[in-house]
Amino acid sequence: MTTREERPPGFEAPIHRGVWEPIVAMGAPRVWTTIWLVLWLWVALLFLTVLGFRWVLLPPVAWALGQGVLILLTQWDPCWVDVGVAHLCRHGTRWGYQSFYDAG
Repeated sequence: MTTREERPPGFEAPIHRGVWEPIVAMGAPRVWTTIWLVLWLWVALLFLTVLGFRWVLLPPVAWALGQGVLILLTQWDPCWVDVGVAHLCRHGTRWGYQSFYDAG
């Protein structure tokens, strides 16, 4: 008698990490990283055309700070985006005890 059961071909398939883990780029969720980068590139172009060349270094600094916050959030909880969406779906924009009670 064998100790291991033979399974038919195709019965077992590997599950890719992207199914249960968020896909990250530069240490943060890929969608939020892309949105954040495009927003600050647009702001840098706006600063360049409206305010001149000396203000063009401000948006990359703001982008780096925001990207650092996104990375820290991802290190703290890799699924922070899902937690935030679930909270907004369940409680809306109300924070605290008001979402649990019908208090004034």
